[in-house]
Amino acid sequence: MPVLELETPEAKYIIDMSGDEHFAIDCACKGKDGDYHGSHYKKVHEIFDEITRDYKSIRMNKSEHTYLLSEILLLDELKHLERMKTSPLIIICNDCGREFPFTFESYWELKQRMMRKYNEKCFETQGEFHARIGEEFDN
Repeated sequence: MPVLELETPEAKYIIDMSGDEHFAIDCACKGKDGDYHGSHYKKVHEIFDEITRDYKSIRMNKSEHTYLLSEILLLDELKHLERMKTSPLIIICNDCGREFPFTFESYWELKQRMMRKYNEKCFETQGEFHARIGEEFDN
């Protein structure tokens, strides 16, 4: 399964589409001394904070990212906040204090941008492959 990535001036966003589909943020600050020291939430309910604080992924290492969480848990919380009319969920980088606000809608818009970028990359690769094959047959 693919890994979706989108780099912006603020951060690199990553969605690992295999398994649990994990969402990660690598803040543009690159962490203190090149190491990320996690993130925290601004005004989030205690239960969600407890669940995510000790969250571990099998496929991705939490210490290598500013933020890492299963997409299912993230989407569930974004929907909950939307229903409670307390959106957005704000993720704060522990290294520089940059805020990453997400609503359910803004997350889906980000994911769609990431999918378009991935598809464009696939088409480019496919075109390059076909060009090489064509050259081989011409020779």
